[in-house]
Amino acid sequence: MRIFDTLSGEKEEFAAIANSNNSVVKMLLCGPTVYDYSHVGHARMLLFYDLMARHFRAKGVHVSAIVNITDVDPKIFKKAKATNTPPSELAAKFIGELLRDLSALSIEGFAFARVSHHVGTAQELVAGLLRDGRAYSAGGNIYLDTSKILSFGRLAGMSRQDLRDCRLDISPAKKLPEDILLWNASENLDVAFFDATLGSGIPWWHMQDSSVAVAGFGGSYDIHGGASELVYPHHESHLAQLQAITSLEKPVKFWTHVGLVRAKGRKMSKSLGNTIRIRDLLKKRTANALRLYLYSRHYRNDFDFSENHLDSFERISDAIAAALNSKQGSGKSKLIGRFFERIEDDFDTPGAIKVMVEAARVRSPDLNAMVNILGLQY
Repeated sequence: MRIFDTLSGEKEEFAAIANSNNSVVKMLLCGPTVYDYSHVGHARMLLFYDLMARHFRAKGVHVSAIVNITDVDPKIFKKAKATNTPPSELAAKFIGELLRDLSALSIEGFAFARVSHHVGTAQELVAGLLRDGRAYSAGGNIYLDTSKILSFGRLAGMSRQDLRDCRLDISPAKKLPEDILLWNASENLDVAFFDATLGSGIPWWHMQDSSVAVAGFGGSYDIHGGASELVYPHHESHLAQLQAITSLEKPVKFWTHVGLVRAKGRKMSKSLGNTIRIRDLLKKRTANALRLYLYSRHYRNDFDFSENHLDSFERISDAIAAALNSKQGSGKSKLIGRFFERIEDDFDTPGAIKVMVEAARVRSPDLNAMVNILGLQY
């Protein structure tokens, strides 16, 4: 099986499939910041990794997948203040709504980690980096010294000058413009965690995910997943932190990224106000049609979402249902082999759907296996 690794820029062989006896694939996925309802962009990302996990399980490989849920964030604090709601209560509400949406999409088998439950781990990690001289205190904050991370920028394909020009987390107190904010104690935020060493504050975005990675997998695992917009600065910073924490050059074996969903030519985003909520769409369309539509585009490609395109996938779903309910052929078929070939070539779901449609047309006995891997429910 070959999967595209963003770090190498190439399709690489994924060894767990070839050595599946008692093997476990460890996956960490960047979930949403919970201050509003989830949208189709979130659905696309999580549906892709649901497919990935289903395929591994079908091949006899166990999967341990953690979805990181950001529930400590200025966006949450801002909305909580506007709605006169405690931030923890607001976040808890939308975590519940997220889980309901994922259940409606038949996304299953994931563990969900709230970053607020791992603040203690973050504090220990930042304090350890300070002691080791890999981080420093400046202007009331703690920063990772990226001069000690020689490969910093490689994931995003950026030079040191490129990184410097981005002016990440601007502060005159930083040693280098590209140094990464680990612990924010300088801003007067609505939520703060007491720490006598670091100063009362919050672990910043990138360190939040690193704390979940360390708590869940010891900081070393097989696959990190998320939207393509997270490559820089988030995943670049996350990789640098894990390298500093674990002293491993490659703490994550594969970095995988799902293309963005656009609405009217712009990225679908809560902050832009152009989202299509999952629950609103499922009032009019089936989860099967949405899965098929999203899988009809290769996961690494951006695409413009159009609800009108769902009509044809409702018809495909109906044809598959009719084939499943009819008498199926017997004997061996080459179709399941072709289906797996498409899936195992960097998850070529458009090609896999074509094979599945052919299997439905000829009433292949392999159809049910294909349906299960794509997560369709009948």
